[in-house]
Amino acid sequence: MTGVIIVSHSEKLAEGLRDIVMEMNDGSVEVIAAGGADDGRIGTNTTKIKNAIETLAKRDQILIFVDLGSAVICSETAIELLEDGELEKKVHIVDAPLVEGVIGGVIQATICNDLEKIIATAKEGASLKKVH
Repeated sequence: MTGVIIVSHSEKLAEGLRDIVMEMNDGSVEVIAAGGADDGRIGTNTTKIKNAIETLAKRDQILIFVDLGSAVICSETAIELLEDGELEKKVHIVDAPLVEGVIGGVIQATICNDLEKIIATAKEGASLKKVH
């Protein structure tokens, strides 16, 4: 089974996106919002991300979706700080748009547990046309 971590500079954005995607989740995908810095400030928090990863340790794979560059840096640092090498191998930062990627990825993960298919579906969000 898959675990998903939403890393945004905004705690409210990460939590709101989690709320949306949980409406489309059959409960098989665990989703954690790890947005914002300490005390609700805008930013990212490596410790918050690392804790989220460790919470999802029993999942087959853990996908991290990020909004901006420093969210990637904090996520990479959180992965490097893991003491469990096997856990580290399960974690993947997905290069996909945050909203469309999380939604597509979680929906695909409810259908199958194939890591490549889940990531490919999440990445397809980058070419999604909203207005024709």
